[in-house]
Amino acid sequence: MKGKIIKGIAGFYYVHVPTDDRIYECKAKGIFRNQNIKPLVGDNVEIDTEDQPEGTGVITDILPRKNEIKRPAVANVDQAMVIFAAAEPDPNLNLLDRFLIMMQKQNIETIVCFNKKDIANQEEIRLLMDTYVNSGHKVLCISVLLQDGYSAVCDLLKGKTTVLAGPSGVGKSSLINLIKPEANIKTGEVSEKIKRGRHTTRHSELKVP
Repeated sequence: MKGKIIKGIAGFYYVHVPTDDRIYECKAKGIFRNQNIKPLVGDNVEIDTEDQPEGTGVITDILPRKNEIKRPAVANVDQAMVIFAAAEPDPNLNLLDRFLIMMQKQNIETIVCFNKKDIANQEEIRLLMDTYVNSGHKVLCISVLLQDGYSAVCDLLKGKTTVLAGPSGVGKSSLINLIKPEANIKTGEVSEKIKRGRHTTRHSELKVP
């Protein structure tokens, strides 16, 4: 059967098979490890469920990838959305620029999204948006807390496999929970002392529509 890896944790890969709209817990064949090939979230794969316990399978083949990103480790994406906070924490523009260069090398269109517009200085927001619009990127400025800009985000994500990336504390998990409440992803608070986020996302995962 053909399917797509939507989550990988501790050597187990969860493969969504669209023909029966089912998710199978799979291990990868040893040959991949011997060839130093690691299955990635987003990979289109062949799985074998014969002689396996109900709901499980073995990944027997990884189909050719159209692209691959190392961090976060995903494959076959249509676009990327990189989220930074406009304030608390202040945006690390060096990190943002490095990510944009990495995506450009992969020919992956990237949307720049600044969250927390409700607490940021409006002049600084305007400068950020002008800078990245003038560099040729789609740019959004939103407030997940106030659900301001939510519809614009949904319009850009519709029908696309999108990798969502950004540092801790910027609102990635909160945005996913807003778009897909059943995801129920753990969120954290920004440290009052250092104004940085606490790392809460520990694996890559695709959300099936």
